[in-house]
Amino acid sequence: MLSGEGYLICNALLCGCALPLGGKLAGLPAPQRGRLLLAAGIGGIAALAGLWMPGCSLLSLPVCVWLSFGRNGRAACLRCTVTTLCASLMIGGAMWALMERGIGTGGALGLSIALTLFFYLLASLLPSTLCEVRQVEIGVGEHSVLLPAMVDSGNLLRDPVTALPVLVIPLRAAFLLYPDAEKIDALTSLPVGFRLLHVHTAAGNAMLPLFRPDRCWLYLNGQRQETRLMAAVAGPEYRGTQALVPLCALGE
Repeated sequence: MLSGEGYLICNALLCGCALPLGGKLAGLPAPQRGRLLLAAGIGGIAALAGLWMPGCSLLSLPVCVWLSFGRNGRAACLRCTVTTLCASLMIGGAMWALMERGIGTGGALGLSIALTLFFYLLASLLPSTLCEVRQVEIGVGEHSVLLPAMVDSGNLLRDPVTALPVLVIPLRAAFLLYPDAEKIDALTSLPVGFRLLHVHTAAGNAMLPLFRPDRCWLYLNGQRQETRLMAAVAGPEYRGTQALVPLCALGE
């Protein structure tokens, strides 16, 4: 039977393991050490408080995730909250199962931490299956949108004015960035800040509305990479949700 201090330390260690693993599975860079230690301490205290007020641990999870990964934005934290919850359930379940088999608390804790380290290393060694998250986040003013992204080697578009690679986004995403715009796809009355880009596709020639985002990040192989891109808005015939990222943008 653990004392109060032992219970707090045990849960703080488990929280300190679950957060980096959850971040890795969400495709985010490792948290800063100081932030991780603070979040782990809060997680341990919340677990101890949960003995008297059930639900404290679950309520503290978004707080711990935000402390550790808040610099990556709200959408990334929301995604990381889900993966960290899964990591926490796995680690806690493993420790409980080991203790049920007669292994002492210290041994069960050590084996659970070792299991977490194994999965973290596995996620690092196999990015294509576990941690490679291809997403793009673009922002205009106070508005931003996070989109699933596909690196499209066939997208060779470049803006002739700035020479920057051109990201292609769905029309619905453009309306989220410009909620006051009425007709982004109306080529004769584009919103302020837009111009037209002539493109040639397999279906023929087309004119796409083009703008320059204030902010643009790619999430690739667990890293948040700031990128300079122009963004073209696909026509209403494109009903997908993915942003088409030009391969050359990965080196920008």
